Amino acid sequence: MSMPGWYPDPAGGQGRYRFWDGNAWSDHTTLDPREPLPRPTTRPPRNDNGRGINWVWLVVAVIALAVGLVTWLIFGGVGGGGGFLDVPEDTNSATPTVQGWDETSKPTPPPTAASMVTCPYTTNQDLTSQRNDGRLRGGGLVVNKISGWRDADMYLQWVSDFHSQIDTVRTGWVSNIGVGQVNASDGFVDPQTTARQSMECFASSGYYLNFTHRVDLVNEATTISGFPAWRMRSEVHIDSADMPEIDGDVVDIIVVDLADPERMGIFVSSVTIGDYHRQALVDASIASLAVA
Repeated sequence: MSMPGWYPDPAGGQGRYRFWDGNAWSDHTTLDPREPLPRPTTRPPRNDNGRGINWVWLVVAVIALAVGLVTWLIFGGVGGGGGFLDVPEDTNSATPTVQGWDETSKPTPPPTAASMVTCPYTTNQDLTSQRNDGRLRGGGLVVNKISGWRDADMYLQWVSDFHSQIDTVRTGWVSNIGVGQVNASDGFVDPQTTARQSMECFASSGYYLNFTHRVDLVNEATTISGFPAWRMRSEVHIDSADMPEIDGDVVDIIVVDLADPERMGIFVSSVTIGDYHRQALVDASIASLAVA
């Protein structure tokens, strides 16, 4: 998957690069991608030679805020977990959903290069202590670490208590494993639906620059330590001129029903398509997945 760094500016500009922070485009640009990555700052970035803020980006932000306010007024009302508002009952799945999941089309259209699934931002603060025993713990799950991979604070906006490892494949591209939890307060109600929703969130232009499409390979019920679970494995394809040798990732998502009405456990991994060595290491880790 793509990591924070300088990438060709999607807004155009010959030879210009824009900073991708791992979750969204920033206002930072450069003509030299070897320039150090921007440091986090609470002040608005300046890119107008010191004369003031970038008015173009400010106008875009104001328009986006206005659209969001109008949407809230139209579909308003309070309620819904994780800061989301109630919506009419979902007619395309077995259970109601909260705003943030658009399942109103019949059938749900496949992802495209421009897709950006709107996923919940969890506010859950649960945190599992880690032990020095060669395993990752999170969300009630435990999984063996992969020797040589490094611990990392990988961020998935809809997952809390997420603990992960990454391994650099090449500059700007990594493989990963991780365990955490998804919460009922964010609208996650059963393993099958949650696995699909999580795959839609992860396998999109939100986490993969130059995302083109997804191919589902596995979509089936399973068990983890005797607990019911659902597993999805998908190929997530990209088309990047900067990484012509990379076709995308094989992504695994396993959601485990822990018999807890407030949460479920989740495992997420990504391995470059065709990287059989790393895939074997991840598969061995998946085989160790258990309920803590």
